[in-house]
Amino acid sequence: MPRQFQPSSLGKLQEDLSQSQTVDNVNVDFSPLEFSKPMAMLVAGSYFRRWISRRRELGLRTTKSGITEKNNAHSYLMHLGFFDYAGMKDVGKNVGVAKGNTRYLPIREIRRAELDESIAETGEELIDAIVFLSDGLANVLAGEDNGEAKKGFSYSIREVIRNALEHSGSDSCFICGQRWVNGHSEIALIDEGCGVHKTLRTAYELKEENALREAIKPGITRTQNMSEKENIYKNSGFGLYVLSELGNSFGWFCVGSGVRKLTCENGNKVDAELPFKGTFVGIHLNKNPRSFAGVLQDIISVGEEEAGREGRHSAASEISKTV
Repeated sequence: MPRQFQPSSLGKLQEDLSQSQTVDNVNVDFSPLEFSKPMAMLVAGSYFRRWISRRRELGLRTTKSGITEKNNAHSYLMHLGFFDYAGMKDVGKNVGVAKGNTRYLPIREIRRAELDESIAETGEELIDAIVFLSDGLANVLAGEDNGEAKKGFSYSIREVIRNALEHSGSDSCFICGQRWVNGHSEIALIDEGCGVHKTLRTAYELKEENALREAIKPGITRTQNMSEKENIYKNSGFGLYVLSELGNSFGWFCVGSGVRKLTCENGNKVDAELPFKGTFVGIHLNKNPRSFAGVLQDIISVGEEEAGREGRHSAASEISKTV
């Protein structure tokens, strides 16, 4: 294992797992691992899920070592349900058992079927169930701060959930989050569905290596030709755009799918090769905007102008503007 689960360590981890996929008698040594961040943790866990599943199909021997509750990073991952999520069922808590507190949101699986049951009982629309869920998860991270921090967390969680449920074709997704004592915070979501390129190519002609850069542009959505009745998420193609701009201005934003990942930070957009079956999204804030609603409106206004100039859907949906 690397010393840290962080974005820069994912490429090497994926490469090591890929090269050892069909090798018998492999031991995974967790002893070097000292720290973990939400997005990299979810991506690493997804790599392990697939790697372990395939090795079991092939009948290959796999062992693990170096995991101890005396290591703070290990005990943290055990508490969050990481090892269960990663396919190692005999270590730590199961996903969904830990409740979280004002500092962290444990790994949680969000199932589409459960949301459908909720709206069947209440008569609400699916987006209402997503908003209710995101507000509840935001409370875990915001704690007593029911102002701008909660607004920011709730908005970010809502948009990544909407994106996963709309685009992935998967029945569920996984989410987690962390707020540190220095004021930094990070929210991450992952699905193991069809990926961004396969989704967008139903509406646009684009190469897979360009899919992520297109996906974060305002007004880019596979629902552009759908009727209002068909577009059940009321998507206008502004969700990933807004999150990428928030991360770019106040920390960083990262999305990965297919063959690449794209990171937006300090005004720059950098893409790199990173194979991933599905889609992962992370937004890391070094500080919360003083006026989240004002910042959101500024981002959307600029995006609407850009989308209009380039001939795309040029109006963000009302839900995209709601905090």
